[in-house]
Amino acid sequence: MRKLVDTNYLKSEKLREYLADPANIVVIPDYVMMEALASGDAASICERFKILAEYPDQVRILKSTHAISGLRAKRRSRGLQKRLIERDQTANFKRFYATLELARDGNEAAKRLLAQKSAAAAAQIAQLRKGQETYTANLAEHAKKYKEAELTILTKGEPIPHELFNKITGGIVALADNMFMAHGYFKKQPPTRTLSNAFIFRYAVAGYVVALRCIKEGGAQGASSKNIGNQIIDAMIAAFATYFDGFLSEDRRAQQIYETTGNLLNIYHHDIKRFEEASAAAEEAADASVSSVTGLAKA
Repeated sequence: MRKLVDTNYLKSEKLREYLADPANIVVIPDYVMMEALASGDAASICERFKILAEYPDQVRILKSTHAISGLRAKRRSRGLQKRLIERDQTANFKRFYATLELARDGNEAAKRLLAQKSAAAAAQIAQLRKGQETYTANLAEHAKKYKEAELTILTKGEPIPHELFNKITGGIVALADNMFMAHGYFKKQPPTRTLSNAFIFRYAVAGYVVALRCIKEGGAQGASSKNIGNQIIDAMIAAFATYFDGFLSEDRRAQQIYETTGNLLNIYHHDIKRFEEASAAAEEAADASVSSVTGLAKA
């Protein structure tokens, strides 16, 4: 099993229980790494990574969010997990923790190195949050388009009617399209058949779930950019978790975002498969019709 871990789970004894099985792997997204490092306090950072340090061979660190956002989406899900892993940081995790211990114990060189990493992490977090301002504002406007009954269906995990799903998908695709164009690696949105495997699309789905939940819980006030922005990091982490076998988090809200995002992606996958099958059947019927007409002409 490969499960993504949330910051709040790093010091949980449940994590040690999970890692007690050597077949289980913990996956760490860049934001969780940055959040742990940002404090700059060597002792607290060591404590945060202590359990993982006991099982270094079972730790996998993801590439940066920006790098993963720019990966070309593939049609097949096979190999997706491997593409997201940052090999060097993963291989050097044991050495990374050893440096943290040196800094904690007063080694000057290690303390300087940690100070640099902590400052960089804090700056990246600030930049990351600032980069979400337009996204959260757009989400807030989209969320206001939903009726109370529609929001209830989404927040209670009830089956989603096809009409509502189409409405949600339209909003998500529009948001994702803007995000693809803003990234810089893309000249256009990926084709429909590969779209759901792209991180930007999955992030748009998770962000949309956050926006709808906010307006359901707080009405018009809940749909503010500020309220949505406070939860958008949860959406980012949940989007990463959808590539793996589960999500290790003690935050009930984050778990719900992950589960609802997964449900929407499953429905989307099903719809795309059904559309492709229908298209293939139509093409076969058209080919058969052409063959029939050709045969008659020859006769």
